[in-house]
Amino acid sequence: MIHNNKPFVKAGYWGLFVIVVSVLLLFIFPSKMPSLPKGFVTPIIAFEFIQTKAEVINMFGSEDIVMRDKLVRAMDLGNRLDYFYMCLYSIFLLMISVKCAALSKNKYYYAGAALAMVVLAADALENVQLLGITANLSNGNFDTQLQLLHWFTWIKWGGIASIFLVLAPWFLKGSRFSKIIGITGVLSFILGAMAFMNRSMMNEIFSLSVAVMFVLMIIYCFTYKVNTNA
Repeated sequence: MIHNNKPFVKAGYWGLFVIVVSVLLLFIFPSKMPSLPKGFVTPIIAFEFIQTKAEVINMFGSEDIVMRDKLVRAMDLGNRLDYFYMCLYSIFLLMISVKCAALSKNKYYYAGAALAMVVLAADALENVQLLGITANLSNGNFDTQLQLLHWFTWIKWGGIASIFLVLAPWFLKGSRFSKIIGITGVLSFILGAMAFMNRSMMNEIFSLSVAVMFVLMIIYCFTYKVNTNA
């Protein structure tokens, strides 16, 4: 069935895949680690924003080798499946940006599509570093990966928040629900800036705001309608 009055519905279907894989990854990534940096409660978020070699070693534990290897295998599996996940959410963001540009006849929104491709590349390179760190966990030779991780992680997360900011004008001019999405997107960008300046619980709050934004946008894709009779 073709939804002529729901221009974002195709993006919405991609969004549903994003939700399904998000839930799947929750069961694959480790839910608990021996130690996490202060302010973090989610292992994969902590790993992406990890800063020092000591934090990495403490996170995976160094006393129980069997448990450490089990955590490494789970983390690696999640990060390998994440290559599929990053393609899904990047396509979702790209499709929304392109559709906003088409409907508004404003090329400005194509910036969101371009950023989606940057985010995809950064996420892929981020995972290369994460897998490199776990591969060298026993010998401790992952200084280069740790340095590169910081940049690729923030290009990814900052890029996603920037896409929300680019799309904010579209949402802010719409219905009450649409305005809520626009405000949430701007807030997410602000939280990201705060997390960048001071790594802390703010990183967890920022990542949560990104998740909320995705859910709101997916709902929007299925509820937004245009008047085809006009």
